[in-house]
Amino acid sequence: MTDAVGTAAPAGPEAPEAAVTPSPAAVEAAHKAAIAKQVQEGKRKFYDHLEDKVLDYFHNSPVNIEACVSTCVKIFSNVVHNPTEEKFRKVKAASNTLRGTVGLIKGGEDLLLLAGWVPKVVDMEKYWVFDAPVDSVRWGLLKEALHLCERAQQTVHEKAEKKRREKEDKLSKESAEKERIRLAIEEDKAERKLRTELTQATGAVTASPLPSEAATEARSAHKRPPGSGGGPAEEDDDE
Repeated sequence: MTDAVGTAAPAGPEAPEAAVTPSPAAVEAAHKAAIAKQVQEGKRKFYDHLEDKVLDYFHNSPVNIEACVSTCVKIFSNVVHNPTEEKFRKVKAASNTLRGTVGLIKGGEDLLLLAGWVPKVVDMEKYWVFDAPVDSVRWGLLKEALHLCERAQQTVHEKAEKKRREKEDKLSKESAEKERIRLAIEEDKAERKLRTELTQATGAVTASPLPSEAATEARSAHKRPPGSGGGPAEEDDDE
């Protein structure tokens, strides 16, 4: 539309564009992408802690490391492979299963925390509980943590076996050395005992006086019968 002088009339306000509603598929994809991103961030933290704190062979024994990692594999896999079994989702913190394995490693319990487990008090006792649904970030993190622990378990086992063999060899050598020392002590005792007995026997012989030649001759003469040996025989007088 133009005015009298031929100029264009100002346009009216533009109608706002209709808001685009994302499709359910797009929403689902975005949700999964967000979960995947958080899972990867959690996986990185778990991996760093596992490598830096748990797989620390300078401060931790390979045997204890293996026990810790093996226990994590067991309790993680119980949940992942049995998602509907509630009994696998709660572990008593004071149980031998945790205290004698995960509890022996400094930072061992942090593996549970970083894998999505949470500490809770149930009936006045502390438990580690995994109460996340299967489509959650924590569930995805638990699966990644299981994979990392299973991978670490292989190398840990080799190092633990090497450490066990070294310990067994050391104990074997120490046992052999102790046996050698024991035998040497026994031989030394036997030698000292023999020397003592010989010394005592020699002393007894030395203390006994030897008989004189006269006494020996007198005893010999006393033992000879009359008329035998000794001097000339007497002749009878002729009548």
